[in-house]
Amino acid sequence: MEDTTGMRTEPGEESKAIANLRYERDRFVAFAFASADAFLEIDGDLKILYATGAVQRLLGQAPEKLTGQRLLNLIDEDSTPLVNAALEIAQNQGRFGPISLNITAPKSVRVIAFGTYLPVEGGRTFVALSAHRMAEPDAPPAQKDLDRETGLLAKDAFQALAQRALTKTNDADRAYKMTMLDLEVVEEIRSRLDDSAADDLISEIAARMQASSINGMSAGRIGAGHYGFVHDADTDVGALKDAISKKAAAADPSVGDIVLPTATVELDGKELSEADSAKAMLFAINKFSQTHGDFTISDLTDGYQSMLEDTRERIVAFKKTIAQGDFQAVFQPIVDIRTRALHHHEALVRFPETGADGSPYEMITFAEEAGVIGDFDIAMVKKVIATINAGKKVGKQVHAAVNLSGKSLESPLFIQTLLNILKDCRPIRNHLMFEVTESSRIDDLEAANKVLQELHKLGHHVCLDDFGAGAAAFQYLRALEVDFVKIDGIYVREAFTTPNGKIFLTSMASLCKELKIQTVGEFVETEEVARFLSQVGVTYGQGYLFGRPGGL
Repeated sequence: MEDTTGMRTEPGEESKAIANLRYERDRFVAFAFASADAFLEIDGDLKILYATGAVQRLLGQAPEKLTGQRLLNLIDEDSTPLVNAALEIAQNQGRFGPISLNITAPKSVRVIAFGTYLPVEGGRTFVALSAHRMAEPDAPPAQKDLDRETGLLAKDAFQALAQRALTKTNDADRAYKMTMLDLEVVEEIRSRLDDSAADDLISEIAARMQASSINGMSAGRIGAGHYGFVHDADTDVGALKDAISKKAAAADPSVGDIVLPTATVELDGKELSEADSAKAMLFAINKFSQTHGDFTISDLTDGYQSMLEDTRERIVAFKKTIAQGDFQAVFQPIVDIRTRALHHHEALVRFPETGADGSPYEMITFAEEAGVIGDFDIAMVKKVIATINAGKKVGKQVHAAVNLSGKSLESPLFIQTLLNILKDCRPIRNHLMFEVTESSRIDDLEAANKVLQELHKLGHHVCLDDFGAGAAAFQYLRALEVDFVKIDGIYVREAFTTPNGKIFLTSMASLCKELKIQTVGEFVETEEVARFLSQVGVTYGQGYLFGRPGGL
């Protein structure tokens, strides 16, 4: 009998030759599938049997030097659980990755690894390594973006990553999914373990989630007992659940069978705008992270599409309201609290849906979360400028402050649009003020302060609204150079209802005075409140005592 080279072989030799050819073929296919910079073949003991490709450049060792070494000896200790979990996944599912890990020997380098497992010669795993340029994101997360206990992404960082995955899905026709896991039962088990066992359990579970996620960097802890990860469409979520259940049951055999509720949603925004899809996705994450029995995994799965549709309709309706100017600007006076002389008005919005006396808070909050607040802020600025100019034509001096969302200040398009509008406002520069609201957290305070200084250069005064209401209030005061601070009304009310209320308000007024920042007190509804604010050094007052919001 002849083989493919034309040489005669005996039957036994033929079988061996065919087996070798199939083995080489499988190895080649594995390498081709895992197209990357360098390739390793690993045996069942995690020993490197074969190395090829740009091994020297990527890992700092020649291929022959790597042969015989154990893979784990080359890897950073923090990456070891992730690698073990990935190899276990490969044995069960045929492949793993991509994951992101640190190689430490002989030099420190971060790489992307992925590969396949073949049940030949006692089991072989073929690992492909690429320079981290291929990763998404391009660099490992900063320490501040990680959950301290698990090492997974913290909630905000996970949300940002999920948004990037959504964009990637739409732009590159990738099929990413997001899975939420309710691991409250695991948290209960951990609470009964000693510290070491509890840490080991959560470390193993976190590694398993990372190994199942995109690049091994796309899993997050988004609330107490609540986790999520972004993964490829064909990732076996059931296998992950089984693995976590087994690890938890092994840690506490008394619990019996463990059921882990999960929900998987497609990150697909093809039929919706990116803003709509991102809003619905973030809403789902926030809702899930805050659940305390009133929102379940099944709610997330069953309601996701309706959530998208509802969000889309609300955004379209809100944009239509803005485009048609179908909202009203009303003005509430802010006066010198001692002389009662009018200083300026705050421009407030009223929507048809809420009525003349209804609060716009819910709609403004929705606009911030949906990413359309910048459009509204611009529309409001234009409406107030028109009011000031109309008053000027009839000899009426109108001084008004317009609210700007912190979210708007983080949008380059908004900033450029605002500055372009203000170029034509030279005659009314000292008539137009701006209030920065704290309803949406400002992440980049340095950049926001640069915008405020641009407004200062143009001649506009700036006020920090709702001071004290948020946890970041004093951080804002330190980072943002403003002319006025409006003390949140809750502190004014608590000054007369709680034992320490007057102390807190007095301290805030004193701090602002030391910083040479003028203060405005909200919710001034009685003469008693006005007298107290004057006594503690608050400069201006706003409230029903001086006038309700209305027309000019």
